[in-house]
Amino acid sequence: MKAKYLKSIHVPHYKRTAGDIPNRMDLPKSVTIPMSMHIGAPCTPVVKVGDHVAIGQIIGDSTAFVSAPIHASVSGKVKAVDTMLLSSGALTTAVTIE
Repeated sequence: MKAKYLKSIHVPHYKRTAGDIPNRMDLPKSVTIPMSMHIGAPCTPVVKVGDHVAIGQIIGDSTAFVSAPIHASVSGKVKAVDTMLLSSGALTTAVTIE
């Protein structure tokens, strides 16, 4: 049986942004990272208010069978460890980094 190959499709660019100059966005003052970001068990924060964290540092971890650690996406000082409402309507623990 012969393999069939699909031709590539070129979609025209209609957004009229191809010639625009990229805009730099200001960095946010703080970032809130939920401890439940996957289908596994939620993580427990391993940092506390006042700690300094670096990009990539583990800020949440779990010993559950199905889980993954959560890493900081920004560097800064931990401003709060409290709860937040997820888009699903569930409450979860969250770490706010300033």
